[in-house]
Amino acid sequence: MDIQPAARSARSAGSADREAGVAEIMSRRLVAIRSDCDLRVALDTFERTALRHLVVVDPDRSCLGVLSHEQALAALDVFRRHQARVADLVPSRCPRLHRDATVRRAAAAMLLELVDALPVVDDAGRVVGIVTWSDIVALVAVPPTPDSPATRP
Repeated sequence: MDIQPAARSARSAGSADREAGVAEIMSRRLVAIRSDCDLRVALDTFERTALRHLVVVDPDRSCLGVLSHEQALAALDVFRRHQARVADLVPSRCPRLHRDATVRRAAAAMLLELVDALPVVDDAGRVVGIVTWSDIVALVAVPPTPDSPATRP
């Protein structure tokens, strides 16, 4: 399921109150793993890269979705006796965001789909980034002051 960009706002692009876009906050550091790889390859990749999400692609390089570190670890318990493939762990219907989508749309899609990361694609459907809930939190978070509740003992 592709989540299309919202209609352009009437506000000017230079306006201080314009909505932020996912292209502004997404990570462009991607690691992709083929869907036909073994689960252990995914776990090794997580360990080597220290990333929390891998983009899963078909052998023809089309995006199938995102695999989280937590999903891979949970699957390890389930598939101890059987050899699992990465494709077995990715939902058959994975939402994606267009690079022109707003951060508000990304947050709504994450809530709707109960995911914490979404691949971001260009006009041709190629993955150009990944946006996570922590990217969104970093955008809206205000740095704490010494007197804020989060910094008091």
